[in-house]
Amino acid sequence: MRDAKLAVETGVDGLDVVIGTSSFLREHSHGKDMAYIEKTAIEVIEYIKSKGLEVRCKSCSPSHSDPRLHPEIPEISPMQQCPDEIGCGALTSSAVSSEDSFRSDLVDLLSLYKAVDKVGVHRVGIADTVGCATPRQVYDLVRTLRGVVSCDIETHFHNDTGCAVANAYCALEAGATHIDTSVLGIGERNGITPLGGLMARMVVTAPEYVKSKYKLHKLKEIEDMVAEAVQINVPFNNPITGFCAFTHKAGIHAKAILNNPSTYEILDPADFGLTRYVHFASRLTGWNAVKTRVKQLGLSMTDDQVKEWYVTRASWALGTRKY
Repeated sequence: MRDAKLAVETGVDGLDVVIGTSSFLREHSHGKDMAYIEKTAIEVIEYIKSKGLEVRCKSCSPSHSDPRLHPEIPEISPMQQCPDEIGCGALTSSAVSSEDSFRSDLVDLLSLYKAVDKVGVHRVGIADTVGCATPRQVYDLVRTLRGVVSCDIETHFHNDTGCAVANAYCALEAGATHIDTSVLGIGERNGITPLGGLMARMVVTAPEYVKSKYKLHKLKEIEDMVAEAVQINVPFNNPITGFCAFTHKAGIHAKAILNNPSTYEILDPADFGLTRYVHFASRLTGWNAVKTRVKQLGLSMTDDQVKEWYVTRASWALGTRKY
């Protein structure tokens, strides 16, 4: 309660209320039982509401680092006006959440959320704090929770087992209204759901909606800015913006891509202000890629000449022919 009062005095628009509910955190972190957690949560919510503020019961809040790295992704119906560059909403309400939700007892969780929903919380949140959840577990929990509360549902997924994007998407399918993301997935340990990765997943499923709602061409600019600020490199295989994302080498791939990009690309680089690149100088590239490059340069070569050049170059690359 003391923290809530101090926060209200600063003039904030809303508060996040969070506490660990798993047996691990109740025993080894704060030492409180579920009865105490529920009683205290209700008291804090009622105090916050008495001050005219909104309350979100939230887990593992994105406020643990720079909030600019944690834009929220509303589900398939717009929730808020999005003032920032890429089009994602800032935090303007308050929430009650459980930390380590997926290692918490289901009855405990539902009892807590039902109680806080009854007193008028604006949003509840669940968190996969250690990254242990599977997409099926996420869908089942969110779907069950959706049947218990009428307020918004926010979710927060860590990426320790590589499931953060899949878990986030399953949460949306099950009825979640908000997903916590960060630029490049930056966060504790292996981080959380990456903004770019979730955008990639969403644009495949609902391309017109996503392209009309978000400024996708800003994604690379934002990721480059953050990468420079925290002195890291954007991973070469990063969804959308990694330098290999739209690069093709293998001969069979290159030929098909040149005929119809949809053969080996589910995402259109143009949607993100990017271009594809067919690597014509790789030892894996077939002669069709070389032929296309010849045309791009305005040169005149027959297919036989292109093939001869290709075979010669391949021999050099393999060390079977001397210069």
